[in-house]
Amino acid sequence: MLWLVPLLPLLATPGMYWLGKRGSGKGSGRAVLSLAGAAVAVVTLLLASMALMGGWDGAYRWSSHIVLSVGMTPASGVFAIVVPLIATLIIVYSAYHESESLSERVPTRPPARLIALLTAFVGAMELLVLAEDLVTLLIAWELVGACSWALIAHEWQESDNLRDAAWAFLVTRFGDLGLYIAAAAAFAGTGSFAFAELSQLDGWQLHVFVAGAVLAAAAKSAQLPFSPWLFAAMSGPTPVSALLHAATMVAAGIYLVIRLHAEMAAVAWFGPLAITLGLATALAGGVVA
Repeated sequence: MLWLVPLLPLLATPGMYWLGKRGSGKGSGRAVLSLAGAAVAVVTLLLASMALMGGWDGAYRWSSHIVLSVGMTPASGVFAIVVPLIATLIIVYSAYHESESLSERVPTRPPARLIALLTAFVGAMELLVLAEDLVTLLIAWELVGACSWALIAHEWQESDNLRDAAWAFLVTRFGDLGLYIAAAAAFAGTGSFAFAELSQLDGWQLHVFVAGAVLAAAAKSAQLPFSPWLFAAMSGPTPVSALLHAATMVAAGIYLVIRLHAEMAAVAWFGPLAITLGLATALAGGVVA
């Protein structure tokens, strides 16, 4: 049942794009696009709230060793509600204040592609925060990165936007290698990708797991030395920066640390490293500002 929360916005994405294209030549196109996008976000919010109160979960057996699973914890419940709540307002704003280039003769139209991508991003973030195993987390982690790249390059007619989108994509992808390393270490140590089995990790495998998770979290949350990708991401439309790079995607690294804190705190060097990264990033950001 919990699969409905991320799947609803993901499956609604093609419909949002089609609806926006179909109504692009009509005066009511923006209103229809705004209402449809907001409706999807609001229903996602209601489903997340029901899931939190009802303790929903879900699992899909991919193979004998891989089970894709989602679950609701207090931390994931907060994020699962906040993401569509913020997205509702941003989608409505985007539908009325953003446009897409069509041609020199008809220069702009309602931002169907932008609303569709924002909707897809909501679904990807919901899957990320609800994941209960590393494979599901990796799928969502990559979907979030792909949506970020497409949204930064939304105004693709300007070459600088394509360059900045590629820069942000490549930098975060480098950090994402850490999550693959962490998943490999977890499977080597426990024979499973499930979060529930991570308590069995010890020795070098635990150290490798924590190092990979820290790398992934630092890159996604734009900590040093990955911070410059966030400056490049500002080339995207204002609503993209509001939803992705201020409210949700940058928080994904923080969420990862919160979700895996019990395992990561078992390594003595994790605490000092996390504090050092945070303080150094804050200091560097202040100096740059």
